[in-house]
Amino acid sequence: MQMVDANGLIFQLTQAEITSTGVTAPAISGVDLMNCSAFAPPTISNVAVGASSYSVNSGVLDVPSVNFNEEQLSLRLEFIEGSNPMQFETLSIGAVQSRPSEAAISALGGGLITESSQDFVPLCHGWVLIGDSVRNRVVERNLISGETGKTYSFGQIPDQFTVDEENGVIFMTVHPETQRLYKLDLNTGSFSANTVTQNIGGFTYRWTLRDLALGEDGNVFALMFDNILRDPANGIPFAQSGLWLGLMSESANFLTTSIPLEDPVRVEYDDVLDHVFLATASNLATFDFDTATNALTFLPNTDIAVGSSCTDFTTSPDGTRIAYACPNGNRSTQNFSIVDMAPDDYFDSDGEWFLGSSPVSATFNNAGTILIATDNDKLYFFDVITHLILEDFELGLLEGEAIRKIRISLDGNYLLIFLNNEVHDESSKFYWMPMPAITGTPL
Repeated sequence: MQMVDANGLIFQLTQAEITSTGVTAPAISGVDLMNCSAFAPPTISNVAVGASSYSVNSGVLDVPSVNFNEEQLSLRLEFIEGSNPMQFETLSIGAVQSRPSEAAISALGGGLITESSQDFVPLCHGWVLIGDSVRNRVVERNLISGETGKTYSFGQIPDQFTVDEENGVIFMTVHPETQRLYKLDLNTGSFSANTVTQNIGGFTYRWTLRDLALGEDGNVFALMFDNILRDPANGIPFAQSGLWLGLMSESANFLTTSIPLEDPVRVEYDDVLDHVFLATASNLATFDFDTATNALTFLPNTDIAVGSSCTDFTTSPDGTRIAYACPNGNRSTQNFSIVDMAPDDYFDSDGEWFLGSSPVSATFNNAGTILIATDNDKLYFFDVITHLILEDFELGLLEGEAIRKIRISLDGNYLLIFLNNEVHDESSKFYWMPMPAITGTPL
C-alpha cells in the first residue's frame, strides 16, 4: 500500500497476493445469516488478529498489523468505488492488540475491533449486525473470522436495534433522536422510515423514539418523547419526563392510544407470557398484555425499586424469570447478586445468583437452564434452578475496558461480549468465547 493523500488518509494498492486463509467469502448474507442450519461456522483462525483480509461484498480491507509511521497499528480501509488502480479511504486506525494480553489469564477465544457501534444483533456462527456510527450504515461482521459481509448504507447514525427474526426485519432508533421508525428489511436489503405521529383528542403528537421492543405479529412497543407536558384539551399536566409508551405496526401506524409515563429508560416484551416491562434505572414495573385487544393491565406490587443505576435486563426463554443487573445488586443493601425475580412478584424469590463484584450484564442460555453473568472481571455460569456457580472464567480485559452487555449467538455456540464506547469514538470492540460444555439442572 502507498499513501497518496496524507490529509484524507487515502491509500493506493500497489501489490497484493491472494492466499488461502481458510475463510471464504460468505455465500449468504442478510436474512440467511439467521438460518443457522444453512451454513457452517468459520474455521477459527488468526484472520481477525493476523493476516489481512478483503471482502468483495463490502469493499472493506482489514490490515490487522502494519508498520505505519514506525508504529504497529491495525488499519480498516474501504475501497473507493471506481478507482483504478484501487484506492482505499481509511475507516479506522487502532492498536494491533484486539484480544487480552497474553500475560493475562483469559478464557476468551478472541477479539475484534470494529466500526464504532452503539448496539449489535447476534446472528449465527459468530456473525453480528452492527451499526456504524461513523459512516452511517449497518454492517455484517463475523467476530470469529474478522470477515465482513454486506454493508447497508443509511442516512442516520444507527443507535439501538430490535430484531424481528420471523420476518427478517431490523427496527432501530437513531442518534440524535428523530420522529421516525426506521426499518431494515434483510430480505431485500432496503431501508424504510415512517413518521411517528398520533392524533389524541384532536391534537397531533409528534414523538421521537427512545427505545423499542418487538411485540406480537411484527408490531413494536416504543418508548417515545414529546416536550408537550400538559394535555392540550384540559391543561392537566402529564408526567414531567415527556415520555410515552406506544404500540405501532411496522409502518408506524398506532394500534392503541399511547399513554404518558413517568421516567422509564427501557421497554421490554416477553412474547411467551405476554408481559411488558417498563424499567427505570432503579424501578421495574410489569404489565399484562392482551394480544386480542392490545390492552395493558398493571400488575399490582411490581412498580418498585430493584436496584440503582441498573444496566442490563434479560428474560428467560420461558418467560418465568427476569434478571436485572444493577451495580450493587437488587437488594436494598449492597449485595453483589442478581435476584431470580418472577415477572409478577419480584422478591418472592427462591434464590439469587451471587457474583464477585458489581453485576454488569447477564443473559440466559438458549435452553434457559444457565444464567451467564459478568462483573467485568469474570464470566459466571450459574445453574438457574439451584443458583450455584457451575463455572467461572477470567476475562483478563485490558485496562479501561468495560463491558456494555453479553449475548449469545443464535446457534447458541458462542458468547459475544460488547464493550462500552461513545457515539463518536473511532471504533468499538468485541470479544467472543466458545460456549463451554456446561449443563444446568433440567427445567
